[in-house]
Amino acid sequence: MIVILILRSTQGIAQLLVGPTAGINYNWMSFSKTADQKDMYSIAPVIGYHAGAHVSFRVQKRFFLHTSLIYSTKGMVMKAKLNEYDTEDDVDKISMRLNYLEMPIVYTVYFKGSISGKSFKYSIGVGPNISYWLGGKGVLENQDVLEFGYGPMDYKVDFNTDPFPGEDGKMIVQRANRLQLGLNVATSFMFEPAPQRELVVTIRYELGHSYQSRESKGLFRPTSYYEQPLNLRNQGIRISLAYMIDLQIEKRKKGKSTNDPKKRRY
Repeated sequence: MIVILILRSTQGIAQLLVGPTAGINYNWMSFSKTADQKDMYSIAPVIGYHAGAHVSFRVQKRFFLHTSLIYSTKGMVMKAKLNEYDTEDDVDKISMRLNYLEMPIVYTVYFKGSISGKSFKYSIGVGPNISYWLGGKGVLENQDVLEFGYGPMDYKVDFNTDPFPGEDGKMIVQRANRLQLGLNVATSFMFEPAPQRELVVTIRYELGHSYQSRESKGLFRPTSYYEQPLNLRNQGIRISLAYMIDLQIEKRKKGKSTNDPKKRRY
């Protein structure tokens, strides 16, 4: 939708670039500062990926607005901290690989630089991140699943199933916060391999604002009585590569004004 709106509003755009983008994610999740679980669990990051389409347009001389529509994977590995009475088999351990459809929006200011006589551009920017939680999967390890004879249990995220009596191989989330918001802080480096072409390398830090769920936990019944905390926010660092094509909007506008019969000189 935002791409259509941008294309329809090209009358006010001086420069418009479009192209594919892809890259890797280094993601983890975090509890709020006041959450009791913060002292009960340790959280490790995971590596994922993202891919989709990118749009960039100039709104002023040195200022650009960037947005993408991407498929993205995020997640974490969370493990309960041992106390003096626990053994390794008693400890709950869960890995999560979650899938999102995302729209990062970053407003940037551009600068010029040079290395060994070769010029390039770089930018810094900030803006919101809009994510829609599509689903996911993971692995649960704890004493319950060992007693049921499963060993580590593979599961899929299910948003709609009634948790009672439950179903094997599912993590049921009844009141998921599927539309999630966050904040992007980004820096990019632009190189021109050919006229009207740009290679853009972007490093972006995402700070999630929305929880996975404020009202429910992930349930694994009847396989396990473990309940996965979901008062967690996404965080991560992303590195993206985009290949952009300049649609030369400014030149087209000049051509139209030249060919306008009312402005043509005879």
